[in-house]
Amino acid sequence: MAKACPVIFVFTLLSLSAILGTAESEDGREAYIVHILKSMKPQHFTSHQHWYASMLDQVVQSDPSANEILYTYDTLLHGFAARLSKAEAQAMESTDGCLAVIPSSLNKIATTHTPEFLGLSSSSGLWSHYTYGKDIIVGMIDSGIWPESKSFKDEGLGAAPARWKGTCESGRGFDSSNCNGKIIGARYFSKGYEAQNPFPINETLEYKSPRDNNGHGTHTASTVAGAAVSGISYFGFANGTARGMAPQARLAIYKACWEDGCYDTDTVAAMEQAVADGVDIISISIGSPDTPFTDNNRAIAAFGAIEKGVFFSASAGNGGPYPSTLGNVAPWITTVAASSMDRDFPASVVLGNQEMYKGTSTYSRLDDTTLQQPLALVYVSTNDSTSYCVPGSLDPNLVKGKIVVCNQISSFTEVVRAGGAGMIGANDKRYGSQQRITNPNILPAISVSLTTGEKIKDYIKSTGNNATATMNLKGLTVVGKETTAPIVASFSSRGPSEAYPQVLKPDMIAPGLNILAAYAGEFPYSILSGTSMSCPHVSGIAALIKAIHPTWSPAAIKSALMTSSYLTDNSEQPIKVSNTMKEADPFALGAGHVDPNAAVDPGLVYDMVPQDYITFLCSLNYTEQQISLLTKESVSCPNSSLEAGDLNYPSFSVVMKSGSNSVQVKRRTVTYVGTGSDAVYQVSVKNPAGITISVEPQTLKFGKPLETASYIVKVEGTVASSTDTAAFGDIMWKCTQGGSQIVRSPVAVSNEA
Repeated sequence: MAKACPVIFVFTLLSLSAILGTAESEDGREAYIVHILKSMKPQHFTSHQHWYASMLDQVVQSDPSANEILYTYDTLLHGFAARLSKAEAQAMESTDGCLAVIPSSLNKIATTHTPEFLGLSSSSGLWSHYTYGKDIIVGMIDSGIWPESKSFKDEGLGAAPARWKGTCESGRGFDSSNCNGKIIGARYFSKGYEAQNPFPINETLEYKSPRDNNGHGTHTASTVAGAAVSGISYFGFANGTARGMAPQARLAIYKACWEDGCYDTDTVAAMEQAVADGVDIISISIGSPDTPFTDNNRAIAAFGAIEKGVFFSASAGNGGPYPSTLGNVAPWITTVAASSMDRDFPASVVLGNQEMYKGTSTYSRLDDTTLQQPLALVYVSTNDSTSYCVPGSLDPNLVKGKIVVCNQISSFTEVVRAGGAGMIGANDKRYGSQQRITNPNILPAISVSLTTGEKIKDYIKSTGNNATATMNLKGLTVVGKETTAPIVASFSSRGPSEAYPQVLKPDMIAPGLNILAAYAGEFPYSILSGTSMSCPHVSGIAALIKAIHPTWSPAAIKSALMTSSYLTDNSEQPIKVSNTMKEADPFALGAGHVDPNAAVDPGLVYDMVPQDYITFLCSLNYTEQQISLLTKESVSCPNSSLEAGDLNYPSFSVVMKSGSNSVQVKRRTVTYVGTGSDAVYQVSVKNPAGITISVEPQTLKFGKPLETASYIVKVEGTVASSTDTAAFGDIMWKCTQGGSQIVRSPVAVSNEA
């Protein structure tokens, strides 16, 4: 007989980018996913669906009309979704065969130049020698697709691969004719969303179909696999050829995000369907809390995906620059943080005292008379909401016809409402001294750094009502070393992970600042920023690697991406974080900045099978019933001396006892994936401050491809300063015979919390 099923209530995380939580309907019910041990089905039930319906009937007796099963799950997890009161959820815990009842969290959805910035060129590197990700199928779980975009043309692609089992669902504004050789499937999932809301989807305002309403899903899909489209720009800015990372890959669209966000019930159903349809990669730019898998329906389903050989990448979140703000932290997920690239849209402002300050702008009407004369300059700072120019905060009597200084560039709509003639958007402390997020501008507007913003505010204070400014919006796009890149975006969420401190997260950074890609409706292409934009870059690069190495596991692909990444910017200096312009550490950039051309030939990989994660979780003292959420069957933890830090991960996170000299031993195994024989790798170590790392053996030899070798890492010491919480180093295996690769693993040594 199965143990009682625990009801797990999730505390929510609130940030500027992701509002995570559950929504309770008017009748006091909310949606839950009920996880079931499938093997416990009594024989008298003809099917699992019959069994699930009986379980639901037992606990929902006060209102039999409410006992509807929203979804059944049978691919990535076993169980069903239904609306339950808290009392009914608690009653479900005593039902035989139940493993867990987890609320359905509400999660918010979190490129003409990026291929070149990443070294992808038709004349050299990865693109020139291979097939552009041909016939790899990427499942996009997002807000849908705008199929008319030129980025989704299917010239030269032909029919969908024979293994494809998906379909093209019809709904308002979308039918089977909207699919083609690029968009080979499209579905939508709304039962969970509608079950959590008192009113059905308003189909006059929102497409109840795979069609995209807000542009987010279209933007991410074209970043992954958009076809090459020349002459694309945003009102003349960022002009060039738009294309995704894997232009020959196929797209399968799963719309699970609606006006209020994305519910677990729908996203898990979408993930299940994507794997059943035959996708090779799932890309999901949706926020998620830093919680153990036992509290996270999506992490459980993601494990099922990698179990089926599907690479799963997700955004790290936009809660930076604060520590421990990561989402999607389960070790089987590839967690992607965001960085800038070497493209800028320069503009400047000249104050009445003739001081000139640089910024960025994408305002394109250069004939606007506002730009040809000084205007009064104001900063309304009577309260915090006014200084941020939130809707309804500005008095037209104070700002009409003037240039308004606001603490965020994203607030230009309020300036328009109040009659302001222009705007200067100054970073707040969160975004720091250097980062400038360029937003689409519908009035003359300049984005400036924190430092510049403070100088402009000081000028206004010193001159009172006599402050003036002239805006110099040049309409230019500048690419190259004049713009230092990459820099870790300030909004990009940081580690360490609180749920899994033994695993170093995020895994890597990729371009996520000021990304131009396809959009929806009247704006065919637009510029967006966020880890939502960095995730699909990695998903597309994974598709390129998968096309070349079809037998590589998701763990091997992740390892290749991580160990081949780089740590220096285009001035050969260490990559920095934008909020302080100090050197970025692995809690901000993971293993480093993704390098597609190096990742395709990494030399060595840290491979894993699903059982390795199970052993890892056993070492963390998860119960066998909890781990059964992942295995979908009864499990026994192995009698093993392995510790949590022995998970064969491509990076190291070592948690030391505070205030004492500690010794920890970690084990790793690498697989040689080169093509030659008699390869030799020699180790070198960069010690974290106060820590000594020794590695045995110091030389690894391989006689042929796919041979493995193991090594032991001894970490000794204590974090150098009592004010520091972590110290950082590297373990590098350099190929001295048979190649030139350097296989690098970052090491983070932290004090125990």
